[in-house]
Amino acid sequence: MSLIELVSSDIKQAIERFEQFHQRFAHYFATKTRTMAHRAKQYLQGQLQYERWGNMVQFEKIVPDSDHQSLQHFASNSPWEDEPILADVCKNVSDRIGDAEHGSIHIDESGLPKQGDDSVGVARQYCGRLGKVDNCQMGVYLGYTASDYRILLDKRLYLPQEWISDKERREKCGVPDDVEFQSKARLGLELIRKAQERNIPFGWIGMDSHYGQQEWLLAELEGQDLLYVADIPCDTRVWLQLPRTEIPQREGSQGRKPTKPQADRQPIGVCQIASDQSQWTRIYIRDTERGQLWSWLAFLRVYPVRNELPGPETWLILRKEAL
Repeated sequence: MSLIELVSSDIKQAIERFEQFHQRFAHYFATKTRTMAHRAKQYLQGQLQYERWGNMVQFEKIVPDSDHQSLQHFASNSPWEDEPILADVCKNVSDRIGDAEHGSIHIDESGLPKQGDDSVGVARQYCGRLGKVDNCQMGVYLGYTASDYRILLDKRLYLPQEWISDKERREKCGVPDDVEFQSKARLGLELIRKAQERNIPFGWIGMDSHYGQQEWLLAELEGQDLLYVADIPCDTRVWLQLPRTEIPQREGSQGRKPTKPQADRQPIGVCQIASDQSQWTRIYIRDTERGQLWSWLAFLRVYPVRNELPGPETWLILRKEAL
């Protein structure tokens, strides 16, 4: 495959488009007394020009008229607010590619490897980029998809419990006193609610198995009649038919009288359902670098476990790779 040859007009057009993009958001980096718009531009230049994940010292070497201390001050201490920028991005996305039927929002986490101990939230935790437990920061992100478009809309920094309980460390890094521990799933739900507040049009919500195994989270979405597609662990339990639920009779005359309903039979794991399943359909998924990807899929109506009782009837989609 031949390489694309760039000419001077291509470079000029790229610079012009970069300038237009910067000017689109420049006013968000100004306060009543000063503006940090030029530092924002330099930071963007560093992100675009540096070939790998870089820091301010490395950006200083490739961005004209910049210095790492000023860039670090811009990122860490400048008083500009990110919320208005995110709200603007969300509105722009909604206006340009928003699709209330086929558009979707997705919650997922991502780790950023770190060497030191001073970055807010840094701890030894599982980092997907490295595929192992290591020193990193963890964030929960909200993405949006519509047709062939993909974009990130919002984010939340995950603070492990050890950070919440370390007052001295929080003060050193500027973590507000009112910040409390929130699980990644709680942060994900917060992102979904914020997307609703911003009137982002979407037809369904996607998530991986970390979020799909949180019964309370799925119950929250079901309570709002929100459509979701969630990966689930193979030991997730469901009923193939709706069980009868009733308050059991007390056995004997001793002890408290039962007050909580129980199902008349036990749910089964989806791994057992998959092993017993005989009706599979071979479906094309997408093109990959190694050719077409096909999978065997099966679709069943089930009743998931919600607080040990049957939840609303839903689809269970089973998948295995096709050879």
